[in-house]
Formats: sequence, structure tokens, C-alpha cells
Amino acid sequence: MRKTLFILAILILAGCNLGAPSQEQENVADANSTVAAVDTSIPIEEITPFSITQRVRPTTIFGATDTPAPLNYEGQLTYARREETTGLDIFTMFANGTGITNLTNIAGDDQRPKWSPDGLQIAFDSDMTGNQEIFIMNADGSGLRNITNNRAIDLRANWSPDGSEIVFHSNRSGNWDIWLMNADGSDVRRLTQDAQNDFVPSFSPDGTRIAFHSNRSGNYELYTLNTNGTNLIRLTDHPADDFAPEWSTDGTQIAFHTDRDGNWEIYRILADGSNPTRLTSHPGADYSPVWSPDNQFIVFHSVRDTDRDLFIMTAEGTDVQAVTYTLQEEQTADWKP
Repeated sequence: MRKTLFILAILILAGCNLGAPSQEQENVADANSTVAAVDTSIPIEEITPFSITQRVRPTTIFGATDTPAPLNYEGQLTYARREETTGLDIFTMFANGTGITNLTNIAGDDQRPKWSPDGLQIAFDSDMTGNQEIFIMNADGSGLRNITNNRAIDLRANWSPDGSEIVFHSNRSGNWDIWLMNADGSDVRRLTQDAQNDFVPSFSPDGTRIAFHSNRSGNYELYTLNTNGTNLIRLTDHPADDFAPEWSTDGTQIAFHTDRDGNWEIYRILADGSNPTRLTSHPGADYSPVWSPDNQFIVFHSVRDTDRDLFIMTAEGTDVQAVTYTLQEEQTADWKP
């Protein structure tokens, strides 16, 4: 009897240590795990372990009051926001924080939205069908359609500059690779074929290159390649991990998040990988930077509280302002072209 109680106690204590996933787990799939024909581990970059009822909003966000100051940013954002009843939904709002609209309102997690170049459609990934697929809808939420419809996991859609193609990462080859397809889901082709994992592709504004992060060098670094999969170039070479590259709209710079300072911060580099510049320096973790259409600002999400909120700063990393102040988590924003 004592032995049974002792074993039970050990199991309970072990269960108490099963906390939130580490950020590396949130950013990548376990590259050391055995990859089956279809790997069911999902490299979801932004998972919050807190339920809405567990979060308590402090009266301040590291010195910033909870009363939003007037924002003067122009344009419109799309982003994912966690709702209590439906999970993550795709929202839009103006960059000044007004005009918040839920576009999906569907059970399941809809996330990582990206505007089409003409601003008329939004691509995103979702598990609303029971499997992670890539969907497209009109900018008002109508015309929803699944464009991958594959038993593997397809994530992180990103449009080509002319809107004719979509690049994404998928484990349909057995490990995580970069894939390209027409915007209607046809003519799917594999761009990378490395034994390691490649994630979060992003088209260059001229449509000739695709940036992504990969652990093919051991840790996660940034790379680019041609849209036909040739001419691979490594951009970063650092002992830390670099994730989620995003081109500036003029193609001269790439923003990304990294833990090279011991905390997740936003950096930028020139398009050739030179001149790394740290843009954020904050105890809260900062992720997924995206440039404004005029390259003057960067939107990102940050855990500067018990949940994720959207923030905007200048392209130099100054004048950081919170755009959202809700108890829900908001993440992976994209700026309308």
C-alpha cells in the first residue's frame, strides 16, 4: 500500500512539472524526434498555455498604462486573437487600434494571417477541418476555401508579390520543407529537400527570393533561395537561434526574432545578412515582426504581460506603443499592403 501511494505521489509531482512549452518548442518541431511518413508534431510558433480565465491584466504593462493613447498609424492590420468559445480567430483592425472585426468566428484555431498583395484576400492556416490546412478568404471574411486539403500539416502561407503563388512550410515530405503552389492550391512543388527542418518562408518584394529559417546548420539560422529552390544562401551565422524572417517592402532589409541576447528580441539585417541591428530590448519576449507598407514602422507581438499583445514601433526600434489591450492574446499580425 505504501509503495502504491509513493508511486502515485511521484506521478502527481511529475505531472506538476508539465508546464508551458519552451520557446524553442513553440518555434520549431523537435528536429531530433523520429519523423514518420506524416509527422504529427506541429511547429506552432505562438502557443499560449494560459486560458482566458487564468489571465489577470495588471494595471500597467511595464510602465505603460492600460488606457490606450491615441495612435496615429495608418493602414489596416490582420491578426489572430484567442476567443473564449471558438479558439484563435482571424481579426482585422485599423492600425490605430479601432475598427476591430472578427472575420472567422469558427471553432478551431485560425492563425498566422497574410494579406494578398492587392489587399482583397487573406491567407491563413487553421485546424477547423481537424487538420492544419491553408485557407483563403476575402478581406471581409466571405468566400472561405481550403486550398491545400492534404493529410499532412501545412502552415505559414505567404503570398508572392504578384499574388499568383503562395509559399508555405509542410511536413508532407516526412520532415518540414518549404513548398510553393499556385494561389488556388494547384501545382504544388517542393523547394527544399534537406534532412533537417525548414520553416516560415517569406517572398522577397521582387519575387525572386524566398527567406526562411532552418536548423540544417545545427541551430536555427536564416537562409534565402531562388523560387525554383536553387542558389541557397545562408544569411546569419550565430550560436543562438534566428526565426521568422520578414522582408522590408523595398527588399533592402529583413526583420526577425532571435534569442541571441538571452531573450527573444526583434532584430533586422540587410538583405545580404550584414549589419545586424537589435531593435527591441525588453524583459518581455518579442516575436514575428512585420513591416508597414512604407517601411517606417514594424508591428510585432510581445509577452510584456501575462498574454500576447500587438505593438508597433518605428523601424529604428523607438516609440513602442501597444495597439491591443485585451485579456485575450493577439499575435502574428500582418500589415495591409
